[in-house]
Amino acid sequence: MRSLPNLTSYCFLVLALAALAALAGLARAEDREREFVPELNAYAKLSDRTRLFVLGDLTRNTTAGATEGEFGVHLDYTLKPIFRPELHDADWERNRYLWTRVGYVALSTPDERSSGPTERRGIIELTGRIPLPQEVWLVQRARVDLRDFGGESSQRYRYRLGVEREFTVSGVVMVPYAQAEIFYDTRFDSWNRQLYQAGAEIELSKRWRIEPYLARQNDSRSTSGNVDRAGLVLKYYH
Repeated sequence: MRSLPNLTSYCFLVLALAALAALAGLARAEDREREFVPELNAYAKLSDRTRLFVLGDLTRNTTAGATEGEFGVHLDYTLKPIFRPELHDADWERNRYLWTRVGYVALSTPDERSSGPTERRGIIELTGRIPLPQEVWLVQRARVDLRDFGGESSQRYRYRLGVEREFTVSGVVMVPYAQAEIFYDTRFDSWNRQLYQAGAEIELSKRWRIEPYLARQNDSRSTSGNVDRAGLVLKYYH
């Protein structure tokens, strides 16, 4: 029988390879759109249990030559670690076993700012982290998007499963990860979208981190939803 540490390593490898396999067609997929997404995230600690999260990004569709902007404000609330109190002073997000997020996001086209946002979203998230052997973490996230398209409301339910592990290389902390996410859209009454992503968060300083990633999005109800994406996230912690 396979030992638990070996089984954990095996599961980590399988999920990572699955995400990478989905990304492997980036160079050869001729019927897919391509996007580049620069993003800035800022986190401000409000208390031991709460923090403010603000994001802004631009999605450049290099296939269609279109750009969409996104801006969001969120409040994170967490339970303190129970079994590992030594984690209190470590990274806020990665030392919590369970935390929630509520937020508001507006999307718009920069060239049509005067017409207002093209979509508004209320966001509710619940994220849980499970420590596994060999310093691997299993991360699960459930999310609900309460969407408004010009007065028409719908909901999107999302579930994400990922694995990550922290490494220190020449004094630099980095966290490679692989994850997969599925989406249920009430407009279609179906699980119509899958998102596979692999990347790494790299520490630049105590307050700054950078996260390059590659993602592949498949959508059974929208041709334009089939996208290969390259992203670069700059993160600031205060």
